[in-house]
Amino acid sequence: MKARERILAVLNHEAPDIIPFTVYVETKYIIGLALYQPWRKLLDKGLGLHGSMVVQAHEVSCPNAKMEATHHYGNITSWSPVDILIAMNSSHLVTGSIETPKGKLTLKTKWKSLDLSEMLPWFPEDGYLIKSSDDYEPLKYLIENTEYQPHYDDINDFKMIIGDYGVVAAFVPKSPFQALRMLMGPKTLALEYYTNRKEFEELYRLIYKKELEIYKIAAESPADYVWGPDNVTGQITTPTFFEKFSLPFYNEVAEIFHKHDKKYVVHMDGMLNSLKNLIPKTKIDAIESFTPPPMGDLPLKEARELWKDKIIWANFPESVSLQGQKAVKKTTLEMLKDVAPGDNFLMGVSEGFPSIMHTLASVPTILNVINKHGTYPIS
Repeated sequence: MKARERILAVLNHEAPDIIPFTVYVETKYIIGLALYQPWRKLLDKGLGLHGSMVVQAHEVSCPNAKMEATHHYGNITSWSPVDILIAMNSSHLVTGSIETPKGKLTLKTKWKSLDLSEMLPWFPEDGYLIKSSDDYEPLKYLIENTEYQPHYDDINDFKMIIGDYGVVAAFVPKSPFQALRMLMGPKTLALEYYTNRKEFEELYRLIYKKELEIYKIAAESPADYVWGPDNVTGQITTPTFFEKFSLPFYNEVAEIFHKHDKKYVVHMDGMLNSLKNLIPKTKIDAIESFTPPPMGDLPLKEARELWKDKIIWANFPESVSLQGQKAVKKTTLEMLKDVAPGDNFLMGVSEGFPSIMHTLASVPTILNVINKHGTYPIS
């Protein structure tokens, strides 16, 4: 089996020949993966590419709204055009605004690079786009007046580029509650929920309704599946919040995806022990980036027992790499043992290793262990 076949087999509850092992891939890394010999050898040995946060299935516009941004570079420049271009891609401050007929929203962020995935959580510096309930009206205007159109060319192109080395997802916005968390930040979200409940829930319902438009477009796309970047953790998305806000949305959109033969894969990379009995109630197909101890708080074996019909796309706990490659090998073996015989399971690296050197050392170790001991069914 090729890597793509293995991944799709597991996502379809079928048997792979070997437990799939994947790493995230973004557009700028494709050439490097193809030309850098050590990575190319890993691809040829079965390493899979997971194209998650790469391409959306829609285009967007919002008439009568205008966004402006100012980049603050300080003195990181010179007369040289080369220096200027390098400075433009260096870490610097960006301030911006989104002006609507209902008011203006402001933001401030630390720009790390031209790569979206390296700018997470997108609005760090000053506490997010919504700073108080005064920002509700311009945001509601933006939501109501945003227009979406299908755009599938990028998905088709990226699938062609990756080929048999991996899979490509339709990247959709975070589910409504997680979107509010990103727009408000945890502190403002809690304050608004407990002190401004009516307006908070009205805004939630507005995002919910609008996101259904995007998710329906993704359901009809040529992507291999749909990937939701929710970054769920029970430390912020408590059982109360999960049951009230997340569960209804997950189940409604999962049914939409299933009508179009699409799997719904949700990124849940946080502390999930407090949510372990609620996650089985969702119609989500796969829990992606599930991280066991020592970084997570829910053992892989326990999650497997509780989520019998769910696919677990586990994230290797990267902090183990600080203990050396013997520890990486031991942890990989323990994870394989915990999931034996290996049904509905994929291994991945979906969060950052402490450094590029830890990545270059650990990914080959994990792949070698899986190729040796991860043959399905695992004994």
